[in-house]
Amino acid sequence: MRGRRAPGAHLWTWLRALFVALVLALPTRTAAQDVTVPISLQMDLLLKVASYDKNLKARAHDKVRVLVLIKRDDAESGRSAAQALKALSDAEAIEGLPVEGTSTTYADATSLARVTSENNLSILYVTPGFTESEIDAMARALDGVSVLSAGAVAKYTFRGLVLGFDLAGGKPKLLVHLERAKRQRVELSSSVLKLMRVIE
Repeated sequence: MRGRRAPGAHLWTWLRALFVALVLALPTRTAAQDVTVPISLQMDLLLKVASYDKNLKARAHDKVRVLVLIKRDDAESGRSAAQALKALSDAEAIEGLPVEGTSTTYADATSLARVTSENNLSILYVTPGFTESEIDAMARALDGVSVLSAGAVAKYTFRGLVLGFDLAGGKPKLLVHLERAKRQRVELSSSVLKLMRVIE
């Protein structure tokens, strides 16, 4: 029909504008664990992607609860968590639901899965500082738990978190682990999936 935009066109326009801002904001050096995309912009992208999750409203109920996970005694993790929480405090509602950001210090994967389920968390955001074995344990523990997990470091997605952020050819790129998304009941629309690098 005349005057109608293709599915995902609005999202693509929004992402292009955000990516321009992101490139201008990129630091000249990255952190120890290669956080290549600024945390505040990761939050913008994360919440935008969450709005394209068909199961978000069923998971959220009355509000979109975002848990920021901190590695104990890791300064970079603590700084990243503070930046994430600041961005979340300024976030607009998603699909008419308010956004609430909280944080906790990681104890173990089993406890994390229990907290995620008991508190109706919509999104789990993992800050830098975690080892590969810890991310592997989180992925196993969250198997079957309905939550959109995301990590500040791109390699977390390859280890089993659903969503990640990276640079490709100097440009920001969203990563999605499709199998983990299915296992954690995250159903992203095709309009957003086609803008991502899909990891099977």
